[in-house]
Parts: sequence; structure tokens; C-alpha cells
Amino acid sequence: MKKEKWQIVDIFIDGTKSQFGGTWSVSPDVNIYDSVPNVTWNWDNQDAIFNWQFQDKGKSFQLSYQQQCLECEGIDLDSLDYFTYNISGKYKVEKHGLNKMIFSSSNTLLYSGKKVEIKIEKVK
Repeated sequence: MKKEKWQIVDIFIDGTKSQFGGTWSVSPDVNIYDSVPNVTWNWDNQDAIFNWQFQDKGKSFQLSYQQQCLECEGIDLDSLDYFTYNISGKYKVEKHGLNKMIFSSSNTLLYSGKKVEIKIEKVK
């Protein structure tokens, strides 16, 4: 996923389609052995940053929201920041292809016990 842009196709939470979409822009060439790569998520004039990492030999995907400024107060954050924080967690990799990926989790920060499914496709 280095230096790539991915379109959010769908995000479902407990079977209900989320309003959030947009694109994920993956950080340029990062040595995954030295640091954890990040993604900038852009949607509807909002952005959020999260760290990502494939784990368990590519069978799971970790998504961890990263607050953009340490001095920010709640009013400084937008709805995408809150949503990204809420869906942070460890996901099962359901599909991992060159142009399409699907992740699912029932153990995210806000939606524990509810299935969160993320479908993305590479922007060409």
C-alpha cells in the first residue's frame, strides 16, 4: 500500500452503511521495520490521520487513529477524526488484492461486538 491512494467503497457498521467515504492516501515509502506507516483520510473537506499495519502474516490489519495536534480540544476536531478514532482496532483481512481490499472487525473502540466492514479500491 506504499504511496497509493485508495477509494472508500463502503463502510458498514452492524449492517448499516456509514455516511463516511473519501480516499486514503498512504504515506510514501516507509520502512515497516523502522516505523509504522500512516494514512491521511480525506472526505468532505475533512481529514484524519491513522497508523496502519498488516499483522499476523497479512491476515489482520491494525488501524489506529492519530490525533493531529496535541493541543487540540474537542471543538477543533471534525466528525471524521471522531469516526476514525471510533473504528480504530484490529481487523481481519477478508480480501487482500492489488486493487481491492476488505477488512472486518467486531472489536473496534466504539463498536465492540458489532461488525465493522471496510471496503476499499485502489485509485488508478
